[in-house]
Amino acid sequence: MSQFNKVAVVSRLPKNRHTKKCQEVIDILIEKYKLDVYLNDSFANQIDYDKSVKIERINDFDLIVALGGDGTILWAARHSNEVPLFGINAGHLGFLTTATLEDKDFGLNRLMNDDYILEHCMRLKVTLDGEELPTALNEAYATNKLSAHICHLNISVNSFNLGQHLLDGLMVSTPVGSTAYALSAGGSILEPRIKAMQIVPVNSVSRRIRPFVVPGEAKITITVPEPFEDDVVVINDGLLEGKFKKDSVLAITQAPNETVFVRFPDYGFFNRLQDKLDF
Repeated sequence: MSQFNKVAVVSRLPKNRHTKKCQEVIDILIEKYKLDVYLNDSFANQIDYDKSVKIERINDFDLIVALGGDGTILWAARHSNEVPLFGINAGHLGFLTTATLEDKDFGLNRLMNDDYILEHCMRLKVTLDGEELPTALNEAYATNKLSAHICHLNISVNSFNLGQHLLDGLMVSTPVGSTAYALSAGGSILEPRIKAMQIVPVNSVSRRIRPFVVPGEAKITITVPEPFEDDVVVINDGLLEGKFKKDSVLAITQAPNETVFVRFPDYGFFNRLQDKLDF
């Protein structure tokens, strides 16, 4: 039987969207498996549940169950700090999830009977002018603050200068993120257990730079030539995290902490590619 005792259930679903089925997940964890279940505070308030926790504290639990889509997974993963994360899709694509609300009973039974594996996925450590920004599971993206404008960016890998480029932005993606925005921008798919980073130029004017992969221990730096510094922002996993100023340096490398997903041994990465992305 599972070693999980204290479980955080997190969700950002709008009120009344899948409320009944989400409540059923909570009831199964409490009544069938006798677990101590807490909900993130906004979710607890939404369904009038008396045990709540701030999202920043979910790393104190044995297991995190995320009810939602990939956005909810990214949100939970930002705070999970290597606590196993089990995603139940209540959103749209749900590529990062492991089960669905329809098969929740079967999925939770496998989970609680230790019929699972743990998938350790790298995150990105992102610093701007020496200040650490929140780590990223999918990608760090330097782009113009005005989406209709292009920007000038310099990029280096391990101090080797790869030149200045005129483009919509430069994305540094993890293997997990390779199936997200990076794929849409023309990058390659990387198996999520690989420890590597993919640099993806977005709509480069000159086409002098192509997507390429570097080892996880590499250090990628991005700078902005004058007078364009004030135009560029840093977006991690879709959230604005920082703004360039004069002489700013954005540095990206492998983070010391990982995101740990609960997966089923007979339904792996390539199954998800076939089912979710029609590969």
